[in-house]
Amino acid sequence: MKTILRTEDLTKTYRIGKVDVPALRGVDIDIKSGEFVAVMGPSGCGKSTLLHLLGGLLSPTTGKIIIDNEDLSKVSDAQRTDIRRRKIGFVFQRFNLFPTLSAEGNLKLAERIHSKNGGSAEKRREVLRLLKIEDKLNHKPLELSGGEQQRVALARAVINDPAIILADEPTGNLDSENSEIVLEMFRELNKRLGQTIIMITHNPEAAEHCNRIITMRDGVVVDD
Repeated sequence: MKTILRTEDLTKTYRIGKVDVPALRGVDIDIKSGEFVAVMGPSGCGKSTLLHLLGGLLSPTTGKIIIDNEDLSKVSDAQRTDIRRRKIGFVFQRFNLFPTLSAEGNLKLAERIHSKNGGSAEKRREVLRLLKIEDKLNHKPLELSGGEQQRVALARAVINDPAIILADEPTGNLDSENSEIVLEMFRELNKRLGQTIIMITHNPEAAEHCNRIITMRDGVVVDD
């Protein structure tokens, strides 16, 4: 399998007043295409900062981030935004769906952001069918359960065939039953579509659904 994402001596330091606070202290990871990876660690270990760096939402202090042969650390903000739009799908703890749009409407919006021509109705139905919510096509978020909303958010993340899905505590707002359903949907996307997924989680049971676990502490990787 080819490497889809690589970091080299990645650091991030925040300036708080007159004090430098290091969040990442030199992180080297290598993710292969098609892997389903959990990143775990206690609060404050740097895992969320790492996710935001990998997604191009932050720029590193030093080091490299290579995504699908493009170096995020050497580009302008506009270029970083373009890479993020083309290469990365996000799933957050809060579903972040547009409340006035149906499930299909949320997917259409994601398609238009990715491409002016949008996508196809058949592709939208295919993704919703894979996530077992094809019957919710015309439902708005408030007409869906939390688990169904997260599956729509997952469909939105994958609809434009990103190189990587980055998921930030995707089951954090769900009960145990819906958490299990959503995690099984991640596994299905990984298995059926070969989708590369990196998931931040503090939950060992969620991490067990992945085929690789990276553990962080104090801004460094301590186990992989």
